[in-house]
Amino acid sequence: MFRAYAQFTIKYPAIHALNLLIVLSIFVISSYQLLANEALIFAFGFLFVAFPTIVFAKASDYRRKYLNTSN
Repeated sequence: MFRAYAQFTIKYPAIHALNLLIVLSIFVISSYQLLANEALIFAFGFLFVAFPTIVFAKASDYRRKYLNTSN
């Protein structure tokens, strides 16, 4: 899965950037709502963000080690 996403980031960098922005915005909105409303239901945003963050990190590591991205 990490290899496939690493290859996806090379083929479609704009969509990857959009994915990063979406995950970041979910994190920011969840953080704000958790602090402002003090409702623990918004902590699920952190759980939702945890999986994509791990995928992004592992794919980045794979891309750096094994895929030649220089032109």
